[in-house]
Amino acid sequence: MADPVLAGRTQRAREIALAAFIIVCFVAWLTIEIPKGILTNTDELLTAERSREMLLTTPWVVHFNFQKDFAKPPLQYWLTTLTLQRLENRTLAVRIWPLLYGALTAIALAYLARLIAPDRPWVVPLSVGILVSSALFSAEAARALLDIGLAFFGTLAILFAQLARKRPAWWIGVAVACWLGSLQKIPLIFLIWLLILIIRANSPVESRKHSGFSGWLIASILFAVTASAIWPLVQLVKYHMPLKDVFQEEVVVWLGPEHLGARPYFEIPFRLSTTAWIGGGLFAVVALFVVLLWRKQRFSGATKELAILCVALIALAVLFDFRSVRYIVPIVPCLCLLLAVVFHRFLEQRSPGRIAAAVLLALMLIAALTQAEIQFYLRQRNAAAKMAHGEIKVRVPEKNIADGKRVAEELGALRREGTKIVLVKPVHPVGDLRYDSFFLFHGNLRFPVAKLTVDELRGAPPPPPVLGVCVAPDLPVVQEIYGNVQTQFARAQFVLWRVDAK
Repeated sequence: MADPVLAGRTQRAREIALAAFIIVCFVAWLTIEIPKGILTNTDELLTAERSREMLLTTPWVVHFNFQKDFAKPPLQYWLTTLTLQRLENRTLAVRIWPLLYGALTAIALAYLARLIAPDRPWVVPLSVGILVSSALFSAEAARALLDIGLAFFGTLAILFAQLARKRPAWWIGVAVACWLGSLQKIPLIFLIWLLILIIRANSPVESRKHSGFSGWLIASILFAVTASAIWPLVQLVKYHMPLKDVFQEEVVVWLGPEHLGARPYFEIPFRLSTTAWIGGGLFAVVALFVVLLWRKQRFSGATKELAILCVALIALAVLFDFRSVRYIVPIVPCLCLLLAVVFHRFLEQRSPGRIAAAVLLALMLIAALTQAEIQFYLRQRNAAAKMAHGEIKVRVPEKNIADGKRVAEELGALRREGTKIVLVKPVHPVGDLRYDSFFLFHGNLRFPVAKLTVDELRGAPPPPPVLGVCVAPDLPVVQEIYGNVQTQFARAQFVLWRVDAK
C-alpha cells in the first residue's frame, strides 16, 4: 500500500516543478520579445527618458526635459539607470525590469495559491498558467511601465497578509511591500491592506481568531507610514518639490459634483466582460461571484477574502473613474488565482461538466496567448491594437516611426551647447511628429526641447541659434518666421533645419 505522506510529497513536487517550468517558459518567451521594435509608447518613453536624464543630471531625483519631475516615484527609474548604462540594446535595458517584476509576481502567486488552496496542489500551476497566458499581464510585463511593479508588490502584500494569519510578524512584510509600492508608483498597497483589515474585522470567524490589533500589526503600520513618508519629505526639503505635487491628479477624477460621475469611464468592467485580456475576461468576473455566492461548494475564508478584495478594488476603480483597464494590473494575479480555484472545482468532479470545463479552459488559454502574441506582433511593427466589442481592430500604423527615429539621431548629432531645440507641432496633427520624449531619448539629447505650435512659434520664436524639426508642409512657415533657415536633413515628411545666430 502506497504511503499517503510520500504520495502527497510527490504530488506537491510535481506541482512545483510544473509551475517552475511554466515560469521559465514565460521568461524565455518574453526575453525573446522585449528587445524587438522601437520604443514609441508614451509611457515607455517617459520611463526610458526619465531614467536616462537621471544619469546625466543626478542619480537620485527624477528629471524630464532636464527639469525636476515629481510626477512619479523613482524606484523603477533607479533600477533602469543600472541597465541603461550597461546594455547596448536600450529597448532591452528599459524593459528588463518589468520582465523581472513579472517573473517574481508569478512566483509570489504560486506561493499564494499554495496557501489559499493547500489541499488542491494543482491550483498552483493552473493559476500560474492562467496568469502568464493573460494578454494584459504578459503584455505589461514586456513594456517599460510601472504597473507591473505594483502587481508584484500587491501580490507580495496579499501573500504576507495570508502568512500573518498564523504568524503576526509577517505584517512587517506587508509594510515593506507598502513602502516599496509607494516608491514604485502610487500607495495602492495601503488601500489593499486597509481593505484586508476591514474584511477580516467584519468576518465573524476572523474576528474570533484575531480579536483586536496585535503589536506586530500596529508596529508594521507605523513602519509603513514612516518609511513611505521619507522620500516625499526628501523631495520637499532637499529638491524643493511643490506641496501640490505630493498629490498627483493623473489617474483619477477627483471628488466633487463637477468631477465624480461627470465623465464616467467604464473601461474596466467593459474590458473585463468583453475581452480575453484576463483569463477569459468575463470568466474572471464570474469566478469572483462563484466564490462568493456558490453555496454548494465551500470555499475557504482566505479565498472569499481574496474575492471580496478584488470586487472592492474594481468597484472603487469604477467609482473613481480610473481611465484604463491597465490600472487593475495589480490585482490581475488574484483574479487568475480565483479563476484557477473555480476551474479546479469543476475539473475534479466526475461528471460531463468536467470535460466541458477542460475544453473551455484550453480554449481560453489559447485565446489569451493568441491575443498576447498579436499585441507583441503589432508593437514590433509600431502599430497599435484597439479592442472593441471583444474583437481586435488594428489602427492605421503610425507613419514613419523608423524615419522619425533617424531624424532624432541626426538631431542629437548636430546638437550644440547654447543651441535651442524646437519641435514644431503640425498644423493638422496626424501623429507624424513624435512627442518630445521620443526625440529626447532616441536622439540622446543633452539639452531641453521645446515643442511649440505654429502660432506659439510665430508669437515668440526662440532666438537663434536654433535647431528644429517639423513636417514638410510647415517648413514654409518656419522660413517665413526666421528667414535664414538651412535644411540639415530630410527623411520622409520630416525636415531637420537650422538657424544660425546672426
